Order: sequence, then structure tokens, then C-alpha cells
Amino acid sequence: MDRSDFFIQNRGESALAHPGAIQVPLVSFVLTGKPDDDFAQVIEAVRKQSYPRFEAILVDASATASSHAALERQIAGDRRFQIVSVDTDPGPFGRASLGLAAAEGEFITFLEATELPLPNFAAIHIQTHLASRHSVAFTASPFFTARPERDGPPSPLSEPSAAWPQPGTPVLRLACIDDSAFADLASRVALIEPTRQGWTTSPDAAKMYRRFILDLLDPQAVAATEQPSSASTHYAPLCQMLGGSASIGIPLSSPRLTALPEPTASREAGSRTAIDERNTLRVWAANGSDFVRRIGSQRYWNGLALLLVGPQPGPSQMPGPAQIAARADGLLPLLSSAFGERQAIHQLDERLPRPAVLAVLKEQYGSRLPLHVQIALRTTVLRRMREAVRQYLRARKARGRKRRAMRG
Repeated sequence: MDRSDFFIQNRGESALAHPGAIQVPLVSFVLTGKPDDDFAQVIEAVRKQSYPRFEAILVDASATASSHAALERQIAGDRRFQIVSVDTDPGPFGRASLGLAAAEGEFITFLEATELPLPNFAAIHIQTHLASRHSVAFTASPFFTARPERDGPPSPLSEPSAAWPQPGTPVLRLACIDDSAFADLASRVALIEPTRQGWTTSPDAAKMYRRFILDLLDPQAVAATEQPSSASTHYAPLCQMLGGSASIGIPLSSPRLTALPEPTASREAGSRTAIDERNTLRVWAANGSDFVRRIGSQRYWNGLALLLVGPQPGPSQMPGPAQIAARADGLLPLLSSAFGERQAIHQLDERLPRPAVLAVLKEQYGSRLPLHVQIALRTTVLRRMREAVRQYLRARKARGRKRRAMRG
């Protein structure tokens, strides 16, 4: 085979197109850290990537002349590396946002200065995206830990899924991944359906996102005044709901070699806060009309209910009306702008307990609900009855067709 970056059925890129006509996707590493963090080891780890096409954005928070000069020496004129300096520290999400704004890649991964990607990190993640039958919003891989028995897939699902092609199916293969590595990867990938929630913000997982989905989910687009705690806690749950994800059961990152704590100790945000939940809901609501076109009305509104009440709560775990109303603070105007007020009330009333809906409405309008809101609540019952009758008639017609087919 020639020296190609990729091939399909053993045919290299020069046999498939004119030189340079096709390129593997550009991967952007967004490297962030707290002020005074040392980037030297992560820069070397990125340099050793086997993947042929990447860039790295280093965000120098609370930059000084000496910190900038140190980074310049460390990248040593390597044009794949770019420094973004800011005088003050904008926090974990602010640093990630600065790096994202400067990145040009089709795929984005956020890493802290204390996280070292292994040489095959980018190649394995991109190969997972390229070979998957279903386009997913992001892929996730675990960290090596100080205790090897804990290494494993970052999700509870470890069985390979139908997201991967059957043997012999032509897929774009990266030349830097040999046949045995590809076969091993195929046995360790699990597709995580969009309805699966709760694992996506694990601090033990590094993720590679599709850039265009991140651009849809910018919290600044809804004038968020409260900053998310990290890129992962904001983007991962929304990306999961929009496009699902794939879990790679191969550890592809490690803590910095100078210290070997559990990786959770080096990450700045491991769990979602109330601010994260509010930002997630507001972005989901403000982009409602666009998201409905992408994923359908049923899935969109079910996703909103999931964000409000949590994943599949039991009777004893269902949040109370006041808690749901607190999460939904400021949500109704955004939904009304996207869908109309009556439609928003109908959809909420169909998916949430009535006391919770009333609490949300009273939070918005006060204890005396306007007449048009009361009418919208009453007509929800009529909508349910009409839908039940329609489903009954549809099922009755289907049974009739089945009986006629059996007689014929």
C-alpha cells in the first residue's frame, strides 16, 4: 500500500482521488489549565499523536510575558500549536470557550494541562466516528487510573453494538490503525442511545465532539449570565440528547506523569450544579424550533421533560413541584417564543404532573393564572381524549385489515 493517511478496502487515497482532494478530518485539541499550570507534558503528548491532521489551541489564563514566552519555547515554532492569551482567568468554561473560538477543526476535544492523551487517542476517536453506522455527537474514552482494576469503559454499557459495520463492509480506515487494533476497537465500542442519560458528565471520560453540534449549544446565545462549571458538564448532556454518543472501552488518556492521583482529582468539575442544569434547559428551550426539525417533536419534548425531572425517576425520586418550578425558572418565555404559549403549556401538561405544571405557571404569572392560561390547561384534557380516540380508531382499522387479509 502507498503512504496514505486512509484507505477503503485496501485502496489508498491516491487510488481513490486526486492528491489532496480528500483529507481526514481536522482534530482540534483545546488545552486549558489553571493559571501557572505547566503545559510541557501535554504539549509533548499531543505532538506524539499518530493521527496525521490536528491542531492544538493552548489557552494561557492570567497570562504574563514570562508565561507566554515559556509556551513559545515549548511549542518551538510548531505551526500546529497556537497560543490564546487572556489577562484574567475566565474560569474552566471560559477558558474552554476561548479555545473553541480559535479552533478550526471538525472535531474538538477539551483537555486540561494535567491530562495526557496517549499517542493513539485522536486516531481511535476519529476511527470510531468514521466507522460507525450511526453518526454520533461525541465519543468518550476512559482514563488510566492509579488502580488498573478501575480502567474500563466510561459508561455502564460495555457490549459492542450494531453501530459498527459487519466484517467486509467498506469503511474509511485510518492507515495509522492496523487490522488487529481495528478489530480490538470494534469489539469495545458501545452505542449510547440519546435517551440514555446520567453518564455523559463522568470526570473519568475524555470526549471528542463534532464541532457543528457544539456551535448549536453555545450558552451565550441565550444570554446566560451564569457560567457552566466546565465544557463537559454543559456540552455532553445536550450533545447526548441531540445525537447520542459512543463509548470506547479502551483507556486513552492518563494523569500527568509527575503525579498519579485518581483522574477525578485533577479535573475541575466532576458533577453538574444547579447553574449547569439551568443553562442546559435554557439552551434546549431557546433552540427548540431548530431542534424539533432535527430530532422530531416527540423526542424534543420528551428530552425537555427528562431534563426537568431527571432520568426515569421512581415515585420516591420524582422531584416535587417546587423543585421542578425552580429548574424551569425563565423557561416558559423561551418555549413560548419558539412554539407559542399554548403549545408550550400543552406539551408540558402532557409530560409533567399537573401540580408541577401549575407551579411552573404560577412562578411565571403569579397565583392568579390569566384566563387564556386556564383555557390552555383545560383544552389539554380535550387533546388527550381526541388523541386516545384517534389511536383507538387507528388500531381498530389495523385489526380489520388483518382479519380481511387472513380471510383472503
